[in-house]
Amino acid sequence: MSHPKNMEQFINEYEKVRPEDVIRITKPVDAKFEITAIAKHFEEQNKFPLIVFEQVLNAKGEISPHPVVINMLGDRHKLAYAIGSNYSEVALDWSRKVEQSEPQKPVVVQHGEAASQEVVLKGNDIDLLSLPIVHHHEMDPGPYITAGMFTCHDPETWSANMAFHRGFISGPREIRAYLSPGSHNFWNLKTHENLDKEMKVAFWIGHHPAHIMGAHCHMSYPKDHYTPSGTLAGQPLRLVPSQTLGDDFLVPADAEFVIEGIMRPGDRALEGPFGEYPRYYGPQQKSPVMEVTAVTHRKNAMWYSFMVGINNNYSSVRVERDMYAAIKKAVPQVERVAMPVSGCGMFHCYVQLKKTHDGQPKQAIMAALVASEWVKHVIVVDEDIDIYDDRWVLWAVATRSQWDKDIFVVPDSFGAHLDPSAGRNAMSARGGIDATRPAPPERYPLRLDVPTEVKSRIQLKDFIDEEKLAKVPTINKH
Repeated sequence: MSHPKNMEQFINEYEKVRPEDVIRITKPVDAKFEITAIAKHFEEQNKFPLIVFEQVLNAKGEISPHPVVINMLGDRHKLAYAIGSNYSEVALDWSRKVEQSEPQKPVVVQHGEAASQEVVLKGNDIDLLSLPIVHHHEMDPGPYITAGMFTCHDPETWSANMAFHRGFISGPREIRAYLSPGSHNFWNLKTHENLDKEMKVAFWIGHHPAHIMGAHCHMSYPKDHYTPSGTLAGQPLRLVPSQTLGDDFLVPADAEFVIEGIMRPGDRALEGPFGEYPRYYGPQQKSPVMEVTAVTHRKNAMWYSFMVGINNNYSSVRVERDMYAAIKKAVPQVERVAMPVSGCGMFHCYVQLKKTHDGQPKQAIMAALVASEWVKHVIVVDEDIDIYDDRWVLWAVATRSQWDKDIFVVPDSFGAHLDPSAGRNAMSARGGIDATRPAPPERYPLRLDVPTEVKSRIQLKDFIDEEKLAKVPTINKH
């Protein structure tokens, strides 16, 4: 097998091809609020550079030996680079590669071959508060794991399931993890509790983005996630037996950190409030408690943190991949799907359709609503609309839809738990807008434009000094 892919390799390679998009900060920065403040300043400029903080103060006020990385999955360009795609095709290629490539089953290596176990801490040597774990927002109760791939198994099939779940560091050896009720990891926990068995769990943090993206694919339940991780990366994921959870509990051998532990049946403790992806604080609640049994990591490990509550493209692209596959089965005329940051990457779904029948838009809307409980508003547009630009989607709504016949609503449907406007138990009204022109041969007014030949021939730089052109202010900026 070629050299195993890992996070440091990705950062170094990406920095060579796009040095302007990687920033290394050498001044000391506090993990409490200061990293988030820097990320928010960039967000206000609509910029999401990959940032490496080389000196980070942990919760004890000490400089950690581990740098902190943010925004590795921060925009479509980085995601596309990670899997050999491009800006507009990344979600489709994510789907194609996982669904159509030859499956790459994981390989198991020995303890001594695993970079993620170069350092092994157990018992009283474990102190999570010494790690540079980011304390994100002012009402958060403390530092949170946000980019940890929470991994557990279905007890009957032993299929490894995994997803990002937040984890509150509530003590040196305790994590309170929020497992959303609709998640497969929550189902695994309930199955263990019904059997009165403790559940073995692990967070793995930091890996090559292609392995993370592949492992995070939405799969039917219960189905193992380690194979798609390797399939998308183009090489098998290397796994190693855990240090404290048994030889049949396998963890990534090339991750930066792995945190192992157990969850006991019925053990819950207060967790939250926490600043979540809709940009509001999620409520405090009782969440499962993870007793940490081991922390392992590379000798020069870097901590990776996801900037929750800041607009970025990771969640959008991931859901696009799932939505495209689902809608395409119902309406083959679908060209693209976009989950814009204006809907937190979850709530708005834009569907681009090469329409041949007037019933297709509503069919696409129904397929989208069934495919994900997160999707709240589906807008279907024609193939001439740029679905990556909210302005043109709303223009289509303005000029190609009528309230009395192009909109339908599904009341009291199962929605997103973290949507603050949803009712009790996430009861939510969901629906869609058909913002398409009538299907051919029906005629519709033509869009205005100048001849294509003239538009490509006439370039601004040929008429206006480039320096002056660069200073022309953009609109809609405060």
